[in-house]
Amino acid sequence: MPSRLKTHNTFYDKTFAAGNTVAYYLTLQISQRSICYAVFNPASEKYISFESLIISDADPADETTVLNELLKEKIWLKQPFLKVFFLIDNSFSTLIPPPLFDESKALMYLKFNHPADEAYEALFDSLKTNNVVTVYGALQTLTELAGTTWPDVRFYHCSSVLIESLLINFKNKTDDNTLFLNVRSGGYDLVYFKDKNLHFHNFFRYNTKEDFIYFLLTAIEELHLNPEEITLMLSGDIDKSSILYEMIYRYIRTSHFIERNGVFGYSYLLDDLMGHKHYTLFNVQQCE
Repeated sequence: MPSRLKTHNTFYDKTFAAGNTVAYYLTLQISQRSICYAVFNPASEKYISFESLIISDADPADETTVLNELLKEKIWLKQPFLKVFFLIDNSFSTLIPPPLFDESKALMYLKFNHPADEAYEALFDSLKTNNVVTVYGALQTLTELAGTTWPDVRFYHCSSVLIESLLINFKNKTDDNTLFLNVRSGGYDLVYFKDKNLHFHNFFRYNTKEDFIYFLLTAIEELHLNPEEITLMLSGDIDKSSILYEMIYRYIRTSHFIERNGVFGYSYLLDDLMGHKHYTLFNVQQCE
């Protein structure tokens, strides 16, 4: 059976050595529609490879199948790495204040907000900078496959990485009129900080451009903000050619694309990849 994975972007620096993975950090991000990964060399403090692949089928695939296909195609990924970060990209997440969080009740919290079936297990991330816990669902078969392939793998939800890294990177660079919008598989995250603390996060699914802008404008109104006065910071799967950007340009006075995080180095080959793309993939290390 031919692979359903089709390469979308691929960059490998000349310093990358597939036989030297034990010296590298590997970060993967997986959804039902795509998978991407990046390799970071801590010795040079630089990202030295990146690849993104999309599912060619019209129907989404389960994430375990996607990872299995990737490991069959990229055998070197099975080798030991110094660190492995694994990002779960789905909408099954919820935020819990630490005083109310009980690890033994993680699945209960998840089921309260999401229809998680028996195929899913509940994982959680403690966001120290934001003082909140993300509880999320992940396919058990997926976590088992990742754990077998990389015994010391560290799981995170995309929303956890987004929230934590945004506060770290923008804490002293924005005001209470700044909103962050990150487009990813199936929808977009909207994040708002007030008085330098997390005030709002939600993931919005949409089917049309009208859905997209309606949810955004409704959230802005409920936050008692003004589309004429806010600054909307954009990241993820969006660019100026996108119909989503066209809607933002029409209704939001000021918007900017997030720049690449200067804390890390990047191969010159990644200059061809827009800096706001794959924001969570390149910032997961800030969650350690």
